[in-house]
Amino acid sequence: MATMDRDTFIPLGTSIVKLLLIASGQGALATAVGEGAGLLAKFRRTLEIGGNRAVFAEKIADDAAKQLLREHQGISEADWHVAARQVASLIDQLSEKERLAAGYNWEELRRTLLDLGGTDLRSDLADESARQAFDWVLEVACQRIADCFTEKEALASIFDSVEEVRAGIQRLADRPAGASQTRAVVADHLEVVRDLAPDPLEDRERELAELETFVRGSQDTWYAMEAGMISGKTALMSSFTLNPPSDVHIVSFFNRRMGGDGNDWRSFSFVAGAQLAEILGDEYTERVSEPASQNTEFRQLLRRAATACQSDKKPRPLVLVIDGVDEDSYYEDPDAPGAKSILSLLPRHLPEGVKLVTASRPNPRMPEDIVCNASRVVVSLKPSPIAQEKINQKDIETFFKSDLAVDIGAFLAACGGSLTVDELRQLIARRRGLDNVPSRDVKACVDHSPGRMLMRVNVGFGDRPIPSYTLGHDAVLRAVLREISPDSFGEDGWEDEVWWAQVRKKSLGPYRKIIQQWVMVRAGKGWGRATPDYMLSDACFDLMLSDEANRGAIVKVMLDGCRYNEMLRRYGRKSLVLGVIERECVQLIEKSHGECFDDAMTEPILCATEVRERIAKFSRYIKQLPTVSVLYFVDAPDLVLDMVMAIDDRRDRLKAAKEVVETTVNFGCERSYLSVIPTVLNSELSYQDRHSENMFLLVDILVLVVAELGCNIDTDLKDQIVEVVASVLLKSRLLGVFSRFGNIDALDEGSYVDVSIMLAAGCVSEKIDDPGWRAKALTHVVIGLVSADRVDQAFDVVERIDDPGWRAKALTHVVIGLVSADRVDQAFDVVERIDDPGWRAKALTHVVIGLVSADRVDQAFDVVERIDDPGWRARALVRVAGALAQVGDNERARQVSENAADVAEQVDVPDWRAEILVRVAGILAQTGDIGRARQLAENVERLAEQVQRGVQRVAFLEGVVAVLVRRGLIGGVRIVPEIVTAVVEQVHDDFSRGYIIDRLVGGLVGAGHVDQAFDVVERIDDPGWRARALVRVAGALAQVGDNERARQVSENAADVAEQVDAPSWRAEVLGRVAAALAQAGDIQRARQIFETANVDDREIELYHRARSLVCIVDALTQMGDKERAREVVENIANEVERMKASAWRTQDQERVVDAYLRVGCFEKALGVAERMDDSWARCKALTSIVGWLSHMKRVAEALNVAKRIAVSRLYVKALVKVASTLAGTADTDRAKSVAEDAVSAAEQIETPEARAIARKEALSALVWIDVDSVLELALKEPRVGVRAQILANVSESLVRAGNSDRAKSVAEDAVSAAELIEEIEVRTQILANVSESLVRAGNSDRAKSVAEDAVNSVRSCYDYETYLLVLEALIGVGAIEEALNVISIIKSPSFRSRAHSVVINYYVRCNSLVEAINALKSALAETERFSTRTEVQDYCSVLASACLDVLDHIDGSSAMRERWLGLARSVLARSWLYGASVWDSFDVLVRVAPELAVRLVDERILAEPEQGTAPESDPDLGPEGPGGDTGSYR
Repeated sequence: MATMDRDTFIPLGTSIVKLLLIASGQGALATAVGEGAGLLAKFRRTLEIGGNRAVFAEKIADDAAKQLLREHQGISEADWHVAARQVASLIDQLSEKERLAAGYNWEELRRTLLDLGGTDLRSDLADESARQAFDWVLEVACQRIADCFTEKEALASIFDSVEEVRAGIQRLADRPAGASQTRAVVADHLEVVRDLAPDPLEDRERELAELETFVRGSQDTWYAMEAGMISGKTALMSSFTLNPPSDVHIVSFFNRRMGGDGNDWRSFSFVAGAQLAEILGDEYTERVSEPASQNTEFRQLLRRAATACQSDKKPRPLVLVIDGVDEDSYYEDPDAPGAKSILSLLPRHLPEGVKLVTASRPNPRMPEDIVCNASRVVVSLKPSPIAQEKINQKDIETFFKSDLAVDIGAFLAACGGSLTVDELRQLIARRRGLDNVPSRDVKACVDHSPGRMLMRVNVGFGDRPIPSYTLGHDAVLRAVLREISPDSFGEDGWEDEVWWAQVRKKSLGPYRKIIQQWVMVRAGKGWGRATPDYMLSDACFDLMLSDEANRGAIVKVMLDGCRYNEMLRRYGRKSLVLGVIERECVQLIEKSHGECFDDAMTEPILCATEVRERIAKFSRYIKQLPTVSVLYFVDAPDLVLDMVMAIDDRRDRLKAAKEVVETTVNFGCERSYLSVIPTVLNSELSYQDRHSENMFLLVDILVLVVAELGCNIDTDLKDQIVEVVASVLLKSRLLGVFSRFGNIDALDEGSYVDVSIMLAAGCVSEKIDDPGWRAKALTHVVIGLVSADRVDQAFDVVERIDDPGWRAKALTHVVIGLVSADRVDQAFDVVERIDDPGWRAKALTHVVIGLVSADRVDQAFDVVERIDDPGWRARALVRVAGALAQVGDNERARQVSENAADVAEQVDVPDWRAEILVRVAGILAQTGDIGRARQLAENVERLAEQVQRGVQRVAFLEGVVAVLVRRGLIGGVRIVPEIVTAVVEQVHDDFSRGYIIDRLVGGLVGAGHVDQAFDVVERIDDPGWRARALVRVAGALAQVGDNERARQVSENAADVAEQVDAPSWRAEVLGRVAAALAQAGDIQRARQIFETANVDDREIELYHRARSLVCIVDALTQMGDKERAREVVENIANEVERMKASAWRTQDQERVVDAYLRVGCFEKALGVAERMDDSWARCKALTSIVGWLSHMKRVAEALNVAKRIAVSRLYVKALVKVASTLAGTADTDRAKSVAEDAVSAAEQIETPEARAIARKEALSALVWIDVDSVLELALKEPRVGVRAQILANVSESLVRAGNSDRAKSVAEDAVSAAELIEEIEVRTQILANVSESLVRAGNSDRAKSVAEDAVNSVRSCYDYETYLLVLEALIGVGAIEEALNVISIIKSPSFRSRAHSVVINYYVRCNSLVEAINALKSALAETERFSTRTEVQDYCSVLASACLDVLDHIDGSSAMRERWLGLARSVLARSWLYGASVWDSFDVLVRVAPELAVRLVDERILAEPEQGTAPESDPDLGPEGPGGDTGSYR
């Protein structure tokens, strides 16, 4: 199908789409007939997205073209075009009423359209060919309309096409390499336009009117504005862009070398393409480097966006505005290979509804590669006196009268940013070889520069303004260049862009060199208060990095940790510095393309990333810190925002933001703290990968704001929130959601904004992938709308909740809202839609409350009788009694309470019955009947005896106490000792015991029994829960004004908290302690506690070193440095022994055992293992020792150690290791004996699952010795999964033994057995293993067939280890495409990296090294989608190891080897950048930077610890920040 054929019928498609869109928006779907109605209802939201409408219209146009051009020949393209436009105009006139009257009969619809004017249109056509075309197009159009509204298959085919094309577009957009978020690109572009626009635009009313006339009414499609330099073209174009005529969509590009969108076709396609993508609803935009592909992609984007605009309910022109055509870099060297202009991207024919507006100087001429043949109207723009006043030739001449002007202009042009007077002074002195240039002379020159020669910007920090300067216009830059290199400009050369580019590069080169030398000299003096601001800027980093000849030295200077420390000291914003470090490191890595990353850059990046990690460490989220910062520290809003944004973990950042919002809302704090919301929204929604829980937290924040504050929020803040969400999710989509609410237009402005925020939350909810989280989020939106008294809108949101449970809850809250709004009858109608009995009963209970409040008590009792469940009926009666008590009708309240107590006796579950009785007792106490209330309380206590002893009884008693105490009934306090005793006796886990007693303390404290609560705390053994309980007591004391005692208890809690082992748990508890101190008024001490709440650095460092100990030892051993390896093991082993008990100690001891074995220290390894407290870990370590002894052929010792293993399954594993070793020797009899012992030991295991696993492992050893016996045992094995696994192992052993024929036969038996296995993971694993055995046995065809079976099975698996097995099987049979498909469905980042490593290795083995590099780069690009930094660091660590595997296959002297070394360094650097420890991939570091690796070992592990070192503090406390001017590591 030719594009022209489809474009001919696009008007037809857009008109039908508009018809469907109007029908879906007006609710007419209810009257549609056939299955198509339901399908259209299902997809109605799809039509609200511009991109979907465009694809939909194209599909209809395609179908029409295929049918008409196939069935009817001989009609000219012009006749088809006219017929399509005329029929489209008839469809546009068709009202909903007329369409319905046609009864979905296409012939009736055709008659209706002819009556609407179609007959007249037909008769006006010139000839019979045109009239035939009209008849045929009308017939096809009517058939398509009828099909869309009645035939499920017809509509489904269109939607399938939509989904297919949209999926293709999404795949393109989701390609991570170079992809950017559409919203972010458009937002940056609009900032550029705002900077260029005057405020206000003066004396251009006539020109604006001409532009509007052209856009709305002119038949011409290209408005080409021409004028000389400094005529006001940009002012006019930017103002027109920012303030377009109504119902006009502007897509703009401002071509600039400085201060614009860029000046080449790539920038244009990216920026303009992003704006087109926004119309279509595409979330991501990608830069495309290939000119040919960009032509196609940009033109497709333009056509689709135009179709989307035309197919909207109210069609809009799409106006493409391009300013500064003459500044296109194409003109700098039009004859260069690959030279391409911006205008060359435009299609030959502009799509329907597209207008083009350009602005340029009269020269140069239009580019030669342009193909667009649109009719061009050239308009000369009269120069604006205002623009010329701001900068003219006289101003330029005046400026250059100063002796310093040329140098000032040149340095400002060369620096790429701005310079202060003092910086200019130093640079000018350096250029002129002077000791000094007076500052007053430089200041006089810049201060007296006329007009727009120079622009002043503030680069100050804190309250200290520091003026800095940039060139004010391109014309000034050209004048500066003319002064520097007058010989480069001829009389006619002023306008020649080729000269311009060459002159700029040549003339400014010496000045750039001076700046680079100056920076290196100043940096050599250290980074501190005297450091020029320019040296801390992005512009400086970019300029320095451009000096490729001295890249190594420059990188060492610019990534100096002290530079970042000075940034932190100077600007005081951790989030800013964290962003700078990340941006500069990424830029450096990408500048080298990952392949030229030499050894000299490795150490500076490590230094920078460790500074970043050190800053981030003091920015971790600690619960309560945001609350205390807002409520007690009263930190400035910008400091609180910085605290939140400096948190690396996205989910923690959202939690901190939510805490800030909650504190602001709940305690009535200054509303400016809520400015955190749009910033955090913007940050989170910018990620490609949006985790469901993160999105839910966003929804919760939005709901919280409106539900709690409502109209009390500042309108500007509301607008910011809505703008952020709308710009991310597309305003058209948000407005589409609005359109589904029938009464939204009737809302006042303030209410509209409230609802719009809630609907924005609804939009975020719909972006959540996980159905459960999405339903939960939408339910919270409903609750928020109800809280904001927007019940009708809430009810509409309910329709979007698919999960029945969450839907029932949402409907219940709608009922609550209706009851609160005195709409009880409507509430009762909604109850009928609730299927869940529990939620239905709760909803009915609220209806009862509403009826009681409306004094309709008799009706309330009728509703109560409709509740079948006795528990819920009793609760409803309790609510009725409570409502009666509230209105003072105590007598009836007592009667109903007794009724509720009687009903409660029918409840079987004791704790539920007790809860109801306690509530009844509370109401009786409220009505004054204390005696009866206490009697019921005593009944509740007796109920405890009916609950079985154990944790269940403890939990029940704790719940009873909480309710009794909360109700003020003393009985609850009386049974506290019994509960505490029960907890101590029956809950043996310290942590669980502490949790239960802590809750009990909370109940006592809440009821005011502080002293008794304090006594209970003493019974808590777990330090974490004990500290938390003490914090509860301290808070209660502070609330009653006893601040001194509150401080004492808080200090006690702080001491206890220091005993907590787990760092994160300790930090959380200390955070609570600090909050308690702040509440008690000790602000200074609270700050100190928060600062010490972070994880102990030494503990973390030891954890990383111990975790990587084996890797470090192996790496050093491979280097031949066994002595240093032994020293490392001894050093870390001693540290682990000295370390207090912690969550990591056991794991670290296991690693020490393995490391001792690696260096041959068997006795020391055994000693560590014997000292381990954890039984399983000790046996596991002993099993490792057995394995090492077996490997060393020390069988007798191995068997002796094995006897010490008390865990049966591990004992079997140890015997298998010994048997496997013996099988490799000539001692087969002994091997068989040990293997049989293993089988016997496995049979003694009691647990069936563990026994089956151990038996399988035991037989795996025997298979190498006596295959026939194993086969015989396998056939007797009743569990098909175990039998299949044994057969697979036998097949593998036969292959290794060289018996391929028998291996194939056994493999077939294994496949047959696997097909009977119900567990998908087990079946898939066996098939994958058998496939690999068949490959090695020489039966590749059968191996591929089995691998394909494994692929079909794996799609239902949740175990990603199984995916990796299948992937390796596919690689084994050469099915690379299928393998890549398997990778695409692996969600876990760690497993994806391992999967990519398998593919990379495959390419290397096939000697396809270029493909391997591309696979690595593609894998790295995926990191942009990950949710947490930890995911990225682990992912990159795995890929770094994959690079090492590649090196093992490459010749030692080849250039390709150096290329892969560079790649390994760059991937390793990425892992550091995202927080990986230098020890995590030490094996990689040893290979790519051996000297650095050895130095790190010496400095960080083997060096004697410094004595008396003060503990590290928050990096922003000292004048030099973290580390000051200290060295790089120790």
